[in-house]
Amino acid sequence: MQHTTVPHTRLALAFSAALCLPLSAQTGENPFVAGHGDNSQVRSNDANWMAHTRFGMFIHFGLYSIPAGIWQGEQTGRNTYAEWIRAQWGWPNPGGIPKEQYDTLLKQFNPVKFDADEWIGLAAKAGMKYFVITSKHHDGFALWDSAVSNYDIAATPFGANGRDPLGELAKACRKYGVKLGFYYSHWQDWEHPGGARPPWPERPGDPPITQPTDAEFATYWEGKCLPQVTELIVRYKPDMFWFDSWGGRPRDQVTPARRDQLIKLIRDKAPHSMINGRIASYDPAGADFVSMGDNQFPDAANAPKVPWETPGTMNHSWGYNRLDFQWKSFDKLLDTLITNAHHGGAITLNVGPMGDGSFQDAAKRRLKEFAAWMTINESALQPTLRSPFPKDSLPDGIRATLGADPAKPCFNLFLLKPRPAGDLVIPQPLPLGKDTAFRAMVLETRESLPVRTDDQGRLVITVSQGLQGIDHAVIRVGPAASMPHSYEDGMSVEPVKPGKF
Repeated sequence: MQHTTVPHTRLALAFSAALCLPLSAQTGENPFVAGHGDNSQVRSNDANWMAHTRFGMFIHFGLYSIPAGIWQGEQTGRNTYAEWIRAQWGWPNPGGIPKEQYDTLLKQFNPVKFDADEWIGLAAKAGMKYFVITSKHHDGFALWDSAVSNYDIAATPFGANGRDPLGELAKACRKYGVKLGFYYSHWQDWEHPGGARPPWPERPGDPPITQPTDAEFATYWEGKCLPQVTELIVRYKPDMFWFDSWGGRPRDQVTPARRDQLIKLIRDKAPHSMINGRIASYDPAGADFVSMGDNQFPDAANAPKVPWETPGTMNHSWGYNRLDFQWKSFDKLLDTLITNAHHGGAITLNVGPMGDGSFQDAAKRRLKEFAAWMTINESALQPTLRSPFPKDSLPDGIRATLGADPAKPCFNLFLLKPRPAGDLVIPQPLPLGKDTAFRAMVLETRESLPVRTDDQGRLVITVSQGLQGIDHAVIRVGPAASMPHSYEDGMSVEPVKPGKF
């Protein structure tokens, strides 16, 4: 087959602000605002499953999980990101942890409590449809036995015992029907002499860092990056690659030509695999979906019109940091998931496993809370499309999604907070005749709520007192003719004469 240059029509979004180091997303800066694209610029919804998938799991796990944000009794500097400890320990002094000292972690990496089936089982029950793990983060350590580098799992006791964590995770993903994704740090690699270093200075206090020459980076690119991406494809057959870059500086190393070369490699060897926009933060042309800034949740004006996701954390650090107690509540996490879905986006929610390979109790609790809510309400989130309502046309505290099946038109209303009993008046967003009779049903209880159309064509849903006791209640609304309804015991809905109380 004759190959041509990778077309820039899969995703061509304007950047009105540069993506920067993840800290800025946590400190109120605006690292990334996507321009308004057109859905014709990405693959069709049938091929691009990120267009209607809303929830995935992110895992940051590697050598940095052992020190967990502390080295020689001193907490990592600059921010609390444990996965950056190699570069940020001792900040603002340059150098971080000397390589020969950091490399002693290789002989300590033995996560005996790692259980791929447990990890993916928790994700699947929580409604997560895809799973992304740091196959190689910026420190350069590969979580598999790589043929082109000795800085890998084979150099650890865990690998010496024949364990292949990525292989075990791939098997578990197939078992549970979860799509497999790999985070791969293609731009920065602090182990290889030619890999990019932290792009400092970025903020006050940052020491200047010398970057490799283009020839040195080319040695890394051709000798480590491209071969390792090929290894991941051949061995594990991933459904997604999640690359990482921010701001304009990556252009000096991950040039447009190198970006296209990497995209072409993946298209040739894994044409079904999704590619995120951080493959080239300065211009993600050719990618399948946008990755927002870390923990950045856009409003309607800034949400991309193409498939997108927010990488988010349950607490603050991505890698396990034993001093990070900034946990977000389940309610807050669910609010952000629902709001992103309202705007047509997903959340890739992170867990930083401990050095022994197990999840923290706080993370497991939140995943189980998602599982309880998703058991009842998942169909209102995925597969769905963004809200069909015009901006600011819904009452405060209500979000919506549109059903993805045009043969069964419906929409879902999410109540982020309890509403008092009474009439809820909303526009009628579906392309249906004015005489259409509608039905509204509470997903958790199967309660049927009265619906009528007022003289302005709006829907008037009578919210009952019963919704007061439901956290994050979901109401499905659609034509009565295509929404047959029954109670939870299987009995159909019939008019019932009110009793006396």
